[in-house]
Amino acid sequence: MNKKYYLVFFAAAIYSLAFSPTNLKILAYLSISLFYILLLESDKKDSMRLSFLYGLISYLVGVSWVFNSIYDFGGQHFISSILITAIFVLTLAITFIPIGFFINKSLKLTSFSACIFFSSLWILSEFIRSNIFGGFPWLILGHSQIHTIYENIYPILGSYFVGFIVTALSSFCVVIYINNFKTKYLLQLILVISVLFIINIIPINWTKHSDQKINFTIIQANVHQGLKFDKSTIIKIKQKYEEMSNKYNGKDLIIWPETAIPTFNNNDLYLKKLQNKFDKSLLVSGIFRFDTQSNKIFNSIVFLNKNIQFYDKRHLVPFGEYMPFSNILQHVGKFLDVPMSNLSSGNYHQSSIKYNDELIYPLVCYEIAFPKLISVDKETYGLVINLSNDGWFGNSFAPYQHLQITQVRALETQRYILRAANTGISAIINPKGKIYKSIPLNKEGVLSDTVYSTKFLTPYMVFGDYPVLMLIFIFIFLYIFRSSKHG
Repeated sequence: MNKKYYLVFFAAAIYSLAFSPTNLKILAYLSISLFYILLLESDKKDSMRLSFLYGLISYLVGVSWVFNSIYDFGGQHFISSILITAIFVLTLAITFIPIGFFINKSLKLTSFSACIFFSSLWILSEFIRSNIFGGFPWLILGHSQIHTIYENIYPILGSYFVGFIVTALSSFCVVIYINNFKTKYLLQLILVISVLFIINIIPINWTKHSDQKINFTIIQANVHQGLKFDKSTIIKIKQKYEEMSNKYNGKDLIIWPETAIPTFNNNDLYLKKLQNKFDKSLLVSGIFRFDTQSNKIFNSIVFLNKNIQFYDKRHLVPFGEYMPFSNILQHVGKFLDVPMSNLSSGNYHQSSIKYNDELIYPLVCYEIAFPKLISVDKETYGLVINLSNDGWFGNSFAPYQHLQITQVRALETQRYILRAANTGISAIINPKGKIYKSIPLNKEGVLSDTVYSTKFLTPYMVFGDYPVLMLIFIFIFLYIFRSSKHG
């Protein structure tokens, strides 16, 4: 096998190590630098192959837990689990091919604008992966760099722009290497890094705490995924959550994880029982909701206080909660018996939950990975609640990666996020994206504390990813136009 292919395997394999739980952030730079130099040494066809392989290996290594969750907990046969995982990873890998189409031997090696072009293509491929088939915004480069010199950039331009800078710096290091560490290139690099350090040390607070204290309790019952939907254990599961919550009645919020109530909402007697039992608190829990008018099933959050309110999950997990291209693949879904693939998406525009004059913004599990969901539509929320069930992922890297994504969302919004996860990792995340308290994976426990609601908005909440999208499209257009003009 060509030496290039061994190197691209290595570069792709170390990429995911930049993310949690290993957090070897420097490996993101090494991986991308090596990938970039391999592309520059290859013709167009070879470069496209290398790009595809880079995407394939990085996702096979970084999200290998997809296979485990389908096989171990999805009730799938070994072969069908491989098939679903293969379709999933191959689809993601295809999005890397355009990078190789444009980045190859024909590129000017000493051009800084070429680095910007490469970075723009990289971020564009991330946007595509985050949106095709409902989107899979996992292993997004900017997520790996939280708590570094980019801390003040997240609330302004978000994680995609952080990824843009990392890619530009990584590829520019290649330019410096190719040009034998010429002084002018080194000075340019030092200047950029110095600017980033200065931006990071400037105290910038876009938001401030309101006077409203919110005291809460998060319950992590650690119910094994294999027992969660077993009919013989449902009563015991309900009792366990109630017993763990009894002494906290009176807190503003009692928060249970995603599908903590593993039944449908049409059991009104049980919901009313909870409503009466925890009458001094707002009980927040995951539940399945069946809408009798539309005959649709939703993965929802129920809010039990004087009234009963629901939030329906908007972004479903492809191949897990729904089947992409269901009209075409409905027979495939039946053949593979994809777990919970009959769920429906909730209305995209749902109101935040009002409690004691404060707006609480709910997100279910996977939704926290979508930055566009945290941008402001009509209402300004002061607190984010994220209910999750990472029991599907077992002891893999996924729960840690998921928690890291949640930390990024907290930093982008400069708001507290209260995260309740079935088997962990439940956490209180502060507006700086730092974990204040947490319950370890596969442990039973309770988090009880007080946080403040947040006022005002970060620029990222207002503008979202539109500025970054505009920038990368301008850079791509200008580079292609300039290249065609010069032959």
